[in-house]
Amino acid sequence: MKKIAVIGCGNMAGAVVRAMNDSNKEGVEFLTFTPSKTRAIELAKEVGGSVLENLEDVAKADYIMVGCKPQQFSELAKMLEGVDLSEKVIISIMAGIGQLKVSELLSAPKVIRLMPSLPMEHGEGICLLHYSPAVEDSEKDFLSTILKKNSMLFELENEDAFDQVTVVSASGPAYIYYFMAAMEKTLGEWGVKKEDQRALVAQLFRGSAKSALQKSDMDLEDMIGQVTSKKGVTIEAIDRFRRDELSSGIQAGLEQAANRSFEIKKSL
Repeated sequence: MKKIAVIGCGNMAGAVVRAMNDSNKEGVEFLTFTPSKTRAIELAKEVGGSVLENLEDVAKADYIMVGCKPQQFSELAKMLEGVDLSEKVIISIMAGIGQLKVSELLSAPKVIRLMPSLPMEHGEGICLLHYSPAVEDSEKDFLSTILKKNSMLFELENEDAFDQVTVVSASGPAYIYYFMAAMEKTLGEWGVKKEDQRALVAQLFRGSAKSALQKSDMDLEDMIGQVTSKKGVTIEAIDRFRRDELSSGIQAGLEQAANRSFEIKKSL
């Protein structure tokens, strides 16, 4: 049985651990740690794991997932000085901190950067992966096995691309919720009941996403054409979106988010 120590048990780390546990309840033991122990206790109970009393005890694990806030990492690394992590596999879910820095500060050559998305807790996640050269194939396979049930996995060899794609895959749910909120507001103004607003809009996105996946060889502009007709109803909305350059605004937003990610990475 493999042991995974989890440092920091916030929303994202919790989602990853619950998804891993769902995929491999008998093959993984989780050891959780937070300074106050409150969230560590809660997460350990959920997955049948154990709470570590001392940070140094992460050395008992085969894999160590670092889920603290990026700005806390330097302090964490200092607290782990003297703990031999040279043979451990570090799984970093921290945004903005590169693989080389994680490796240098922890004196650990085996580093996996993992960027999950919260929907993985519902079996619909995305996980980006970037491996340091020292990570062995068997270690990659183990991690993939306990992630793939709840997420689509994408390995990126270029770390800059990893950070850029993160603003789509991991940040993306916020953009979807923003668009959904606009639709729900309009439906509410038209008299649709609140509970029906969420059900209607969520099903719209679910069904459209499935259709897009099943027709992945078809251009999205062509798919728009299948729903619209000249002088019809739907094209009125599409034409308005185009006049307002909504597509350009979305692209500009993604670029701005990616630039901010690089700024944070540089500052850390």
